[in-house]
Amino acid sequence: MGTDVNKHLERAKKYLEKNKLQDAAEEYQAVLREFPNNQEAVQALGDLYTRLGDPVRAAEYHGMLFDRLTDSGDITRAAALYTRFLKSVQQSPERMNRFALLLQRQGKREEAIEAYSAAGEEFLKQKDGGSALGCWEKIATLDPDNPARHKKVGEVGEQLGKADVASRGLLRAGQLTLGAGDIDGSLELFARAHRLAPGDRSVALLYAEAFLRKGLPQEAVKLLTPFPPAESDAAFSTTLGTALMQSGDLDRARGIIEHVYKDHSDTFEKMFELADHYLKEGKGQPATEIFSAVKDRMFAGKRQNEFTAYMDKLLEANATSMPLAEFCGRMYEELNRESKYFSVLTKLFDLYVAANDVPGACSALDRIIDIDAYDPFNHERMKALEGKADAAYLRGVGARMGKMVTSPGTSTSFGQQVPEQTAAPQSEGQRAQQALEDLIVQAEIFLQYSLHAKAVERLQKIAEMFPGEEDTNQRLNNLYELANWRPPRSAARKAAEVPRVEVVSAEAVTSSTGTYSADTLRDLGKISEITRAVHRQSTPKAVLSTAVNEIGKYLKVGRCLAVVGPPGQPPQMASEYCAPGVDPSGGAQIVKLLGPLAQAKPDDMGAFELGVVGVPALRDLSLECALGVQLTDRETQAVSGFLVVGEATARRWKPNESYFLQAVGDQVLIGVNHTKLRSLMRTLAVADEKTGLLGRGSYQDCLLSEANRSKSQSTPLSLVILSVDKGMELLRQHGEPQFDRHMEQLSRALQATVRQNDLAVKYTSWALAFILPDTKLADALQLAEKFRMVSASVRPPWNQSELSLSASVVEAVSRPDYDAEDIITDLINRAEFGLEEARKKGGNAVLSL
Repeated sequence: MGTDVNKHLERAKKYLEKNKLQDAAEEYQAVLREFPNNQEAVQALGDLYTRLGDPVRAAEYHGMLFDRLTDSGDITRAAALYTRFLKSVQQSPERMNRFALLLQRQGKREEAIEAYSAAGEEFLKQKDGGSALGCWEKIATLDPDNPARHKKVGEVGEQLGKADVASRGLLRAGQLTLGAGDIDGSLELFARAHRLAPGDRSVALLYAEAFLRKGLPQEAVKLLTPFPPAESDAAFSTTLGTALMQSGDLDRARGIIEHVYKDHSDTFEKMFELADHYLKEGKGQPATEIFSAVKDRMFAGKRQNEFTAYMDKLLEANATSMPLAEFCGRMYEELNRESKYFSVLTKLFDLYVAANDVPGACSALDRIIDIDAYDPFNHERMKALEGKADAAYLRGVGARMGKMVTSPGTSTSFGQQVPEQTAAPQSEGQRAQQALEDLIVQAEIFLQYSLHAKAVERLQKIAEMFPGEEDTNQRLNNLYELANWRPPRSAARKAAEVPRVEVVSAEAVTSSTGTYSADTLRDLGKISEITRAVHRQSTPKAVLSTAVNEIGKYLKVGRCLAVVGPPGQPPQMASEYCAPGVDPSGGAQIVKLLGPLAQAKPDDMGAFELGVVGVPALRDLSLECALGVQLTDRETQAVSGFLVVGEATARRWKPNESYFLQAVGDQVLIGVNHTKLRSLMRTLAVADEKTGLLGRGSYQDCLLSEANRSKSQSTPLSLVILSVDKGMELLRQHGEPQFDRHMEQLSRALQATVRQNDLAVKYTSWALAFILPDTKLADALQLAEKFRMVSASVRPPWNQSELSLSASVVEAVSRPDYDAEDIITDLINRAEFGLEEARKKGGNAVLSL
């Protein structure tokens, strides 16, 4: 039998040589009659009928060959054969489906989708709905973000009566459509899915969320109400609570939302939103009850700043709510944040007066005067109470305000003047004494904020205007000691005296040198607050934006503008604050103002004033007047920018506002330069190729840089080293490739939890170090625990079991005799010792030394 087959094959080849194609085909068919699986004959017949111009018969044999190649796993040849010979001839849907699967395995996504689509349509024509549905499900898998694919699955499934498959397809199509912003289209798809699966919670939940997006909370409530509450389904409960809240059923919403937040307290956003709705409806009592409950939990979690930020937004949005203002007043009094407390008290006073609540207004005024008797609006507040409050009470308030003024017409120690109608002429001696007082206060403030050069400038001016004053003025004498500077005549005399040891403490600025006024204390507190805020920012732009917003709100100006860059050149960066109702200015208007700013000459106090008459460019910014200071580089003493505040109406700028701008401006420029250097250091530091973290070689350089900044700005600095327990043993046991892969996954997970200005370093093969600027030890400990929680979710590739980690947490200690190298040496040693102690205790611990 085998001999006959060989004879047929030989004769077929001879016929081919003689180009007798039909005779050759008959010989190959004879071979197939005896051996139907002879692949050579099948392939030859397909090629022969192609040459003979008979595509139907050629496709028959090529199809047989395609099936055999597919069965044998020869994907490449099978796909090439189908594309060349079979694609142009109608094939069975089964074969078309097999071809689509081959394309999918080859990674040819678009071609596979086209092939599955064609196969699906053919299956539908043959009334084979199940196979057609399988094709459309594969298409949806290949193109998961295309809502039309999932919609097709839903439609075919619905035709076949497969409700579960259909509802899933329509549901996914609805999600994608909603994500693209087509709310109406998504609602239609969700409605179809809900009709197919009315008892499915997930379908109802997504349908309800679409109704909320559409602004139809009542419809969302109708959908979700039939389902029983589930303890573990926080998303469902939150959506139902939101729907009830937006539909006005606040009390029912409160019960649901409070229940959710008992176990899920990562964010209290919905609680604040619910309280806001109560306030909008004038229901202050339940709103303050919610605030009290949230406050207790957030304060217990050391989240005071986050809570106060929420409250500030609500106070701004509900400016006429008396219960909210009263709550905020109690809160800021408890937190001892005087400037915020004062601001809330002024709001409360206005609200009490508007509500004709005279006792409340009197109480608010009493507390306002306790904080700042020099506030220029105090007299207006007294006038608002005339005829309403008891006359004896008003006389007492007036007397309290009068006691704060040393004599009629004199200034406070920070330049705040008493209204002109009460002023009396000053003698020459009084004016000189007041000038001395102002200069001393300025020098004290500059020393407190490490602005030594500016402090010495003021002391030189004092020595020039009041020679020998230090001989009789102990306060000035102490100030000279603190600044380590004396007038030449006084210094020579001092050198001739018998030396005596005197320790001048840091508190001398505020204790030995005199008492600050309320304005001074408020400004000092705000300068500290802004300084901390700008040094927490991670980019120069963020530094400028934070500074102008804080300055503008504090000084209550129409605009605040910060520009960084040398005069005469286009600004390197700029940021602007605009008061509510004021339109932002354009770049061209800012550039137009730079010329007059560069030509302005600072006065003896270091500031300059601009008016619309002399500087028409102010009119383009809708400003009548402006006050500005130069930003001076501390190292080169070159002008590096400007800080300007302006008002749309005439305003008499006060001396304390000049000092305030100077002190804040210096800190802003330091912050901008620091963030630039930090960014450059990140760029130049050698990164670990696998984890993307900074390499060990940059570890000490980064610590040294941050220690210098911490020491100069008196801010905290902490270090956390996180180590996999028994890391060396695991590395040897599982090999470097697997262990490195685990550390890569761990690094990526942890990098998402740190701030942008924190520095992450690949410390060893099994340990990571985190340098945390502006972070106290308590906060660093919390972050270390968070690191361990995140790490627990990253399973190692070798057995998916949870690994334990230990952390050593330390805060830098700054001593008078320590330089930056001493600080980081002590920091590194304590961190290493902490890791060693954790290892001795068996690991899985956080130690702080």
